[in-house]
Amino acid sequence: MSDPPKPKYRVASDKPFLIGLGVLAGSYLLIIGAMVFADLVFLNYGDQLILGNERVQQGRYVESAVPIRVEAGRTYHFRLGKNEVGLKHEGQMLAGEGLFKANTDEVQLQPRIPNAPITASLRPEARVIGIALTNHVATLTTDEPHGLLWGQFIRVHGAGAGWDGVHEITDTTTNQLSLALPEATKVATTVELTKPNPLVQALRSRDIQFSIMLSLISCTITTLLSIWVAVPIGYIMSRFDFRGKPLIDTLLDIPIVLPPLVVGLSLLILFRYAPDWLSDSVVYKWPAVILAQFMVACAFAVRTMRVSFDQIPQRYEQVALTLGCNRQQAFWRVIMPQAKGGLLAAATLSWARALGEFGPILVFAGATRQKTEVLPTSAFLELQAGRTEGMLAVSLIMIGAAVIVFLIARTLGMKRIFA
Repeated sequence: MSDPPKPKYRVASDKPFLIGLGVLAGSYLLIIGAMVFADLVFLNYGDQLILGNERVQQGRYVESAVPIRVEAGRTYHFRLGKNEVGLKHEGQMLAGEGLFKANTDEVQLQPRIPNAPITASLRPEARVIGIALTNHVATLTTDEPHGLLWGQFIRVHGAGAGWDGVHEITDTTTNQLSLALPEATKVATTVELTKPNPLVQALRSRDIQFSIMLSLISCTITTLLSIWVAVPIGYIMSRFDFRGKPLIDTLLDIPIVLPPLVVGLSLLILFRYAPDWLSDSVVYKWPAVILAQFMVACAFAVRTMRVSFDQIPQRYEQVALTLGCNRQQAFWRVIMPQAKGGLLAAATLSWARALGEFGPILVFAGATRQKTEVLPTSAFLELQAGRTEGMLAVSLIMIGAAVIVFLIARTLGMKRIFA
């Protein structure tokens, strides 16, 4: 008996195709993870010393090393530049960035390239040399300019009850700073100061606390308004055909495709034609924050609800109509129970989109402290002030809030809605 003939063709393996899909998906996930990881590792979560003026003079290397006068027994912060090998101290070479305690009166900066610019940094710790307490306000005098600003926070160590802890700076000059203390606090003999990490600074700041509260309230109101509008519009666009439907569908997508700044500018121009009492009550006030968030978040909610209604067969609704239900009863008893997943998805997407809205709010509501400031504008104001760590701290708060919302939504059973 002869063997059956071998087939001429073989089914190709799916492995290359699946590997390609995995590589593409993994690359995108890697970028997202790397972005979040970079934000997390950039911040220094430990307390930092209060540093004085720069000890390294600008210029170029003209010798093999640059001597720098230091004070024995004082702590210094050294940061290596790109043109330096390190800092020579007691026969040892300090490279990188960090703190060290000087045991001599001189250190030497070692160049990497002759005649190159000096790029390293050496700053001393600012010590408290004077303590005064008047009417529960402590005034501390430092031997070096502290560089702290009014409204920032410092942590006090080793001063005793009433002193130790994080305090807000109520007044500041070049070499002095003031802070309020509880009643019955006694004058301390020694005080050590450090700067808390940026997250503590952000969470203790009244401006950031206001922006967090306004963000939570405005995003929640925006979500409720978006759902209130998105459900009927999504249902009508999914179930009915009428003249002008393509035009309306296009109009609904305009807030999605328009640049955010254009949305804010359009709202600002629109309210120029509104009555004065209405314009004065909305523009550059907290209602403008909600309206700016709503104009963009609602468009995403409408699109999500329409897709959700499209996935529900119309046959269920038609059967309910034949059994005696009217259109309203069929909607609430048949359609909405099946659209719960899409409703939760639309609400979650609207809330997260409103939380990250920046452009329309900046143009239409402004970025006034403790008035129209939300988390995105807080990050912008921190960046404008040159406080990169403060901006990243606010960004981490936003990331944490978004993660919590999505985790809660998925825990409650949110379905994936693909538009």
